[in-house]
Amino acid sequence: MAEALLGVDLGTSGVKALVVALDGAVLGEAVVEYPVRRPAPGAAEGDPEEWWRATATAVRSAVSRAGPGTRVLGVGLAGQMHGVVLTGPGGRPTRPAVLWPDQRALSVLDRWNELPTSLRVRLANPVVPGMAGPLVDWLTTVEPDAVAAAEWVLSPKDWLRLRMVGRAATDPSDASATLLWDIPADRWCEAVLRAQDLREDLLPLVSRSAEIAGELGAEVADELGLRAGTPVAVGAADTAAGLLATGPAPGEVQLTVGTGAQLVRLVDDTSPASEDAVGAGRPVVHRYRRAEDTGWYWMAAVQNAGLALDWVRAVVRADREELADAARHGSSGGVLFVPHLTGERTPLVDPTATASLRGLRLDHDRRTVLTAAIEGVAFAVRHAAGELPGPAPDALRLTGGGLTEPAVRQLVADVLGVPLRPVEVRSAAAVGAAHLAAGALGLPSPPVAESVGETVLPGPRAEELAEGFARYREAVEPPDEDDHHH
Repeated sequence: MAEALLGVDLGTSGVKALVVALDGAVLGEAVVEYPVRRPAPGAAEGDPEEWWRATATAVRSAVSRAGPGTRVLGVGLAGQMHGVVLTGPGGRPTRPAVLWPDQRALSVLDRWNELPTSLRVRLANPVVPGMAGPLVDWLTTVEPDAVAAAEWVLSPKDWLRLRMVGRAATDPSDASATLLWDIPADRWCEAVLRAQDLREDLLPLVSRSAEIAGELGAEVADELGLRAGTPVAVGAADTAAGLLATGPAPGEVQLTVGTGAQLVRLVDDTSPASEDAVGAGRPVVHRYRRAEDTGWYWMAAVQNAGLALDWVRAVVRADREELADAARHGSSGGVLFVPHLTGERTPLVDPTATASLRGLRLDHDRRTVLTAAIEGVAFAVRHAAGELPGPAPDALRLTGGGLTEPAVRQLVADVLGVPLRPVEVRSAAAVGAAHLAAGALGLPSPPVAESVGETVLPGPRAEELAEGFARYREAVEPPDEDDHHH
């Protein structure tokens, strides 16, 4: 009988279940999608019961693909970060979950930006509307009954675990991303809760990511197609779980490109760079706890990467091959694309920022626009990379599915001016979740199957693109106060 671990990654628009043998072989995998609902302008909501049904379907399917001789020893969880599931008695949500892309808490952000510097320094993260703190503040104002009826404020994966084992908890990797966490003290920030008049009793106990949270009861185990009594680990936020699988070394910078892009650097603690990065309580880079028992990571977050390229392709009706062809042979001809279609995080921290396409002339065509789009996304990544604390990297580890075409990779390497080293790990967050299950059971982490692609070196266009980047910065950075002479 094959012994295995189950990793479940509850994403924004779909859940992935992965059965991993103790030797690291993937025995079964399944993905089930669900919609993000947009009931009002700026809204992004999910139905947790829909997540549960999708999870049950995905787990049963992955386990069935693993074969009848497979025994799942334990379950680990990962999930989309930020967002809020207001949870009432019996684990029932008191309203739909509010997800990280939701912009409606913009209306309360002034209250967070105006917190005393001493408190902003303790939060040590950019204030963005999709995080739990501002969302609960906003919900308290607009839906006080839903908040009053809640017993817990949970992140998505924590709600899923509550549904599995009946215990409300969170872990440091998700808790540190709520804007309710005291980063220097590494615990909930009671002073911010008091300042914002938020209920302290809504916050769950914080447990280690690789700790057993509970066991599956008979009814839940039956729904999932697993044995009753199977232990479930606390789990971690998807980025932290993914880092367990992709394994960048301390000091390395990893670039993950998907819908957005993240630049991540692991650090043992956050103090050396804290003075500069917090910038009197107005940081532009995130810092969160890792899924291990100690350690942190810095993250520069770019909201518009694959999302912006897909949008441009849809507008000019181009397929992926045309995009690759534009990267290979095209020229932006001085056209500048600013990709801020959904606002931007690092380094602007401006949810109201907008996109633009400038410098167009009659002799420009679709290929010009497509080339400018790739350059613009790469410029946004380079802009964010400049804010990451620590020395400038001499190369970037490249992960995620958003940069697969070699010609597009080459153009991005040219813009960034450093080699890209592609490292692919299939379903990294789900693999990381399985590793947490192993840790909770006292088993060694299964080896990770990674495929290392050919390093992409910056080419002869790097110098010309450095000038394009200078124009990009001029276009997106607010003029310096010292420049105003009247």
